[in-house]
Amino acid sequence: MKLVELVPAGAVVIPLPGSVLQEAVLSLAEALSRTSCVADPEKLRRQLEEKLPPEFVTVAGGVFLVHFRTDAMRKLAVAIGVAPQPVAREKESSKGARVVVMIVAPPKDSALYLRAVSALAGLVSRTEAVEAMTAAADPQALLASSPLKDAVLPDELMVRDFMIPKVISVRADAKLREAARLIIEHNVPSLPVVSDAGELLGMVSHRELLRVVLPKYVKRVSSGEWIASTLRGRAAEDPLELPVRDVMDRSVLCISEGQTLADVASLMATKEIDRFPVVRDGILVGFITRGDIVRRIFGP
Repeated sequence: MKLVELVPAGAVVIPLPGSVLQEAVLSLAEALSRTSCVADPEKLRRQLEEKLPPEFVTVAGGVFLVHFRTDAMRKLAVAIGVAPQPVAREKESSKGARVVVMIVAPPKDSALYLRAVSALAGLVSRTEAVEAMTAAADPQALLASSPLKDAVLPDELMVRDFMIPKVISVRADAKLREAARLIIEHNVPSLPVVSDAGELLGMVSHRELLRVVLPKYVKRVSSGEWIASTLRGRAAEDPLELPVRDVMDRSVLCISEGQTLADVASLMATKEIDRFPVVRDGILVGFITRGDIVRRIFGP
């Protein structure tokens, strides 16, 4: 399916009115409301009059990409606007963009919605595509621009469409104390362990922490002394001062960003693992969990 097939007639607005993103989005919603894609125009407008949650807005390549699901829609639609001057994210905000793209879909269209978001995210990351949209004098010229008219939706959802690119990690030479602090502070069950170059070396989790640290806090019944932690034949006065590399689990199952979501779902089912580090040429680039997949499919 081509991306332009999801843009109904009348859903391209040039010039796009509005000095801030919310005003621009309301203009796009008004254009969409004149199409058959919207089931409840008033509800759609009310939702957009509220402050847009951060997870609804992505800024990529000088383009605001607004995406969400609502039962105010009858079917998925894409609206595109090009403003004469940069539109600010909020009043007095330094972030601005001339192109605003909005993807809105009913909850039932989750698969198509995610494919459309993926296709548009890839499109607006290309400089020539943004330049072509910005240069368009009218809706017809924008829809006929080569990068947009040739863009297609991916046949399958990929790991890169679901992974979290910003990953909390710990260096292999860091102390175990630092790993414990990060796990508690960020409320995560495990952390990827990386080299100085970002190469994935292993994982450290609650399990490794307890295995090494807990013995220190177990009193001997007879003497009342604390048991010193012993690892690989060495005694440590304070196990939290051990380097992470001595404690981490080195047998880590990782996946690549180019694998399909079906591959990951199969691994989660057969290996009973719900968290995977994502690598590119051995370098950690993201993380994906069962929860991430569920939120993206059933969330806003």
